[in-house]
Amino acid sequence: MKLLTADDPQLAQLDSAAARYVREHAERGIGNLACELQLLDLGRWQMPVSINQGGERIDNCYVVSPLTAYSGYARDELQRLPSRPLAKLLKPLVDGVERLLRSARIDRIVQVNNWLLSTNLYPTHWQGEGLEELTALLRQRFPTHAFGFRSLNPASNGVLLERLHALGYLAVPSRQIYLFDGRDGADSAYLRHHNCRLDATLLRRSGYRVETGANLSHAEFERIEALYNLLYLDKYSVLNPHYSAAWLEQGQRDGWLELRVMRAACGRIDGVAGWFASDSVLSAPIVGYDTALPQRTGLYRQLTRLCLEEAARRHMLLNFSSGAAHFKRLRGGQPQIEYSLVHIAHLPLRQRLVWRTLAALLQGLGVPLMRKLKL
Repeated sequence: MKLLTADDPQLAQLDSAAARYVREHAERGIGNLACELQLLDLGRWQMPVSINQGGERIDNCYVVSPLTAYSGYARDELQRLPSRPLAKLLKPLVDGVERLLRSARIDRIVQVNNWLLSTNLYPTHWQGEGLEELTALLRQRFPTHAFGFRSLNPASNGVLLERLHALGYLAVPSRQIYLFDGRDGADSAYLRHHNCRLDATLLRRSGYRVETGANLSHAEFERIEALYNLLYLDKYSVLNPHYSAAWLEQGQRDGWLELRVMRAACGRIDGVAGWFASDSVLSAPIVGYDTALPQRTGLYRQLTRLCLEEAARRHMLLNFSSGAAHFKRLRGGQPQIEYSLVHIAHLPLRQRLVWRTLAALLQGLGVPLMRKLKL
């Protein structure tokens, strides 16, 4: 078990997707993100590890900074709550939590298997083997940092969650995600939903040609970057990752990111979906479309259908992240609360108390709200 820096000669000898990811300094292609990447080599498995000292930048992306995830992003989410009185009531609480988290340097953290995506997927056959040794290694190597794992949910990571709990890791709820079970292939239940069938008809009749990202030009990757920005940054939040065209192109070339584009008859790309997969779970960290086109074009519906079909074709579980909750429920998406599991036992008392207060607030208030409002 080893931690390798990006310039370590041993890293150059490894050819896994994770090793290539760290070697290429993947974080440099994300505009609003600052961290150091290292590689955890477990022998059979390799995983990227993000390391933050805290205070790298005020708007550091939530995929590496829990300060942004639990305060900055929470402020943005308040703007989207359907109840304005509730949003007004919660704002002082969010502001108070941010001050508390900032004072405790909660963004000084090491996160294992962090691909710098909204959803990290874990190797299917890794159920936490070596966790005790890994915990001891991280505690020794990073005595002033919290450390842990993002993107865990009971449906996909039940055994790993249990092992982390047994080792004293603290469960901190993060968001409500939606899962589509495509393991039955063409017989998967969600494909029978009325809205899914309507989406299939729309995709079939739309006139768009679906292409892979294998032969795209650099200018077309720049178009994909712009489409992603229109949805994730302009419509949702500027705190989402600012993925560059170069980062997207590198991911497609290295094979860990699989792009599908929707090309109009005139040759213009109007929509994109990008897949990241483990052996058994598919996710879609990249989705974008031309939001200026008429809503009746239904590009988001068509991109969703592509993702659902791909999960069924591969007999996989689709982790379709959070957001657009009502839309996903209508298509058979099953809600799951997602957690980060963090080890804090070695930290000073005040920092431990802040982490535990955050976990208690989110479990006692955040999770019930997410379930009640079906976020």
